[in-house]
Amino acid sequence: MPRMAFDIFSVLVFNGADSIKFIDGLSSNKMDFENNVVINTLVLNNKAKILAQLHVFYLNNMLIAVAITDDKVRFIDYINNKILGQDVSISDVTQLNHIDLIYDVDIPEQQVITNDKTTSVTINDNYILEIYSTTIERKTITNNLTAFTDWRIANMIPWYGYEISGKVNPYQCGLNNQVHENKGCYTGQEILTRMRTRGKAILYLKKIPNSMIKDQKISSNGSEMSLFLSRNQ
Repeated sequence: MPRMAFDIFSVLVFNGADSIKFIDGLSSNKMDFENNVVINTLVLNNKAKILAQLHVFYLNNMLIAVAITDDKVRFIDYINNKILGQDVSISDVTQLNHIDLIYDVDIPEQQVITNDKTTSVTINDNYILEIYSTTIERKTITNNLTAFTDWRIANMIPWYGYEISGKVNPYQCGLNNQVHENKGCYTGQEILTRMRTRGKAILYLKKIPNSMIKDQKISSNGSEMSLFLSRNQ
């Protein structure tokens, strides 16, 4: 099974009685946890631009987030400044763990599984993140970026450094499903609600054969197919 290593992933642990309330106040998606469920969400700035993408889950009574961001230091500073007396502490344990991405495999029904000192986290029913201690020898990494990009394009998965960045909002990079339309107040909500209500400036992620590429703004270029963002649904 193909296994990738990306340095864009971070592992953050949230402790304290107010952790869920705190994350929910930042999140574009609802923090409605059930057993072994992963919440995929975004933290936005006041212009609704993406500060970080979070995959949040419970493990051993701890709230854990796998974070993807353009600037981790800036992001952690941002969320630390939002605590404001709440019972929340944030620990960055990235350096203590390997984080591998496994794709093109059968997806388990359970979204969070701990086995053999490895935690497997299923993201959007598309791929698995394996998190395990750096005291354990790293598993064999294939790191075939071309094959991963082709798989990602086939499954229309937007990615950091391609469709996603701190310069866009969720409706401009194919992350509409990580914005809950009935979510309570969070930073950037008013802008996204206005975009949705007016139906303006929203982009739709599409794929196209390379033989048909003309003037489309390609975001991810694959061997045979590419992704682009279109104003037309």
